[in-house]
Amino acid sequence: MKKFYILLIVLSFAIASCSDDLDLVPVGLLTEDNFPATDEDAIALINAAYPSTLNTALGYMNDLTTELETNGENSNSGGFLLGVMQWDPTNNYIDGAWSLIYNAVTRCNLVIEKVGASENVSPDLKKRLVGEAKFFRAYSYFTAVQFWGEVPLILKITDGTDATRDAVDDVYAQIVQDLKEAAELLPTASEYSAADKGRATQGAAYGFLAKVNLVWGQTSPNADAALQKERYSESVKYANLVTGYELEENFLNNWSNDNRNGKESIFATQYVQGQYGATDGGNHLLHCSFYGGFSNSILPHVYATSDKWYHDFDDRDQRKRGTYVKELYNPSTDSIFVFDRVRYRKYIDTSNIIASANSRDINRTILRYAEVLLLKAEALNELNGAPNAEAYEAINQVRRRAFRKFPVTVPVSEPGVEIPTGLDYAGFKAVIQQERVFELTFEQNRWTDLVRWRIYVHTLRSAVSNGYISPDYHKQDVKLQYYRFPIPKSQRDINPEGLWQNWGYDGYDPGKTGVNPYAAFEPQYANE
Repeated sequence: MKKFYILLIVLSFAIASCSDDLDLVPVGLLTEDNFPATDEDAIALINAAYPSTLNTALGYMNDLTTELETNGENSNSGGFLLGVMQWDPTNNYIDGAWSLIYNAVTRCNLVIEKVGASENVSPDLKKRLVGEAKFFRAYSYFTAVQFWGEVPLILKITDGTDATRDAVDDVYAQIVQDLKEAAELLPTASEYSAADKGRATQGAAYGFLAKVNLVWGQTSPNADAALQKERYSESVKYANLVTGYELEENFLNNWSNDNRNGKESIFATQYVQGQYGATDGGNHLLHCSFYGGFSNSILPHVYATSDKWYHDFDDRDQRKRGTYVKELYNPSTDSIFVFDRVRYRKYIDTSNIIASANSRDINRTILRYAEVLLLKAEALNELNGAPNAEAYEAINQVRRRAFRKFPVTVPVSEPGVEIPTGLDYAGFKAVIQQERVFELTFEQNRWTDLVRWRIYVHTLRSAVSNGYISPDYHKQDVKLQYYRFPIPKSQRDINPEGLWQNWGYDGYDPGKTGVNPYAAFEPQYANE
């Protein structure tokens, strides 16, 4: 497999540094009009846009900030502060995510403009590379708009100076446009050679169009009922276009080095041992989840706030032991080690357990077919105001795989496997919300899910008040302002006018954000 995700590129031409307000890669105006000169130059440019170094920030911002997870690092670290609901505009993970996202955007813009206009790049390759760039620009902005709301749309390599935050709906419209264009340009997964497996595909573009349209419909600040239905209809349409993928029979095959980019994987960040050093593959989710190894005296950097989440699974559900591990074979002692609190199983490399935390070379799942089925079921419920047979079938395929009922397209009568019919809109939505926990825990979806469902504060506070998790994790301290992360201080120091702060954080501009913009999300907390 080519190691195309982690490339430290030394460009062979002079680059005119541009002053900008987004801490972008200084690619500005290239002085060599003939760059890229070869197909290899063009491939190197797109390789730099792949989201390989964003994994820790996404994991921390999307998972640590929820009721399911907390952090075992020292109390001054940015990760610990995210885990105990005490982040601010100086948090290094929030700052790092912003920089990484806009660095990727800059690289994508470079490919779109320079490769797209080049006469030196093979036509078929040029088409694919521009498609990859549009896909990753959309992926970057989808992450950004969910984290920060209004964000600057930087669509050309000369943009950036005095940038201002663009409206949420404008950002989503650009994301959808980029994904549609990417889908027209990208190959299907089966059309890639073995050496290029793992690159962005048409199926990945369709899958993200399903997800983006659902989230946009649920969260648009301006959409009326008709526009929401249009978004949900588009979500269903694109979910149905995601073809050529199947559910893995073994849930854990999605995180096996013997099954990289398997039949369920739609898009994953590629990590191969040695990309960051002699033994380091770069996926820090392995390090964070199994730091300390076989020890009960050393907490991993990320761990579950309660074993309750493990016990919530049906014992017949293979995802129980695929998501968490309570006991694990320790090859150094040739015995079973019992953890006093569960660890996350998805990113423990059991083929190399002792070195797992340091080898870090399991692919990071970004989108897989099971999630597309759940997105489709949810969008159908939103579209019709109730689940239909198609929605039930989508979620029940996921359930049948979980309970090892194959083929998954054949209904079963065993109690507790399939979701019973007869649910109304609210009942089916609650089922979808729970199923996403069972299926997607520790896959960087939880914060964005709770935010788009408008149940973030209630969910965290209820977990504490109901005794599910300890108040020592401070999840009860969640506030409505946490519906968005703050604009990093480092960016506002450069451009305080264009990058006004989100409501509730130090230095926010009431002229821009007015009164609490999240009051209607969870009205019971509006006066706090």
